Amino acid sequence: MSNEIHIDYNSGSTLYTVVRNGAGEVWYAGGQVFESWGTGSRTANDYDIPLTDKGGSRYVGDFGGNIPAGRYSVQAFLQAGANPADSDNLVWSDKIVWSGAGKVTCDKLLANKAVQNKSTGEIKYYDDDGQTVILIHTPVDAAATITRIPS
Repeated sequence: MSNEIHIDYNSGSTLYTVVRNGAGEVWYAGGQVFESWGTGSRTANDYDIPLTDKGGSRYVGDFGGNIPAGRYSVQAFLQAGANPADSDNLVWSDKIVWSGAGKVTCDKLLANKAVQNKSTGEIKYYDDDGQTVILIHTPVDAAATITRIPS
């Protein structure tokens, strides 16, 4: 996948993002791990995910295919100098639900392809391409309740 991050900000700027997990740790792509900010003397320059100015005040960037499935915060910073720095100003933030292969959104679950295995009950929800599975869950029937367990 690519361009999962979309940010509206004045064109002509240099923006980058960082991804944080629920514990507030930041994604360090070089080590493929979440860690506390500043581990090993790392700075924003080590954690940044660059954004591309597409014109018309729209920036896009890749979320990172090696980030495990989960719920994350994405923060965008305005780069003031030649490289990302810890002193750069935060200009935007949002949450993203990541399947490990793509961004999970309500419209994708409702409008895109979904296939249920009648034997197991497992339902696979697909991304816009109709090929990439973004969510799998298996409803369980018991008396008067149905439980959905995302996997």
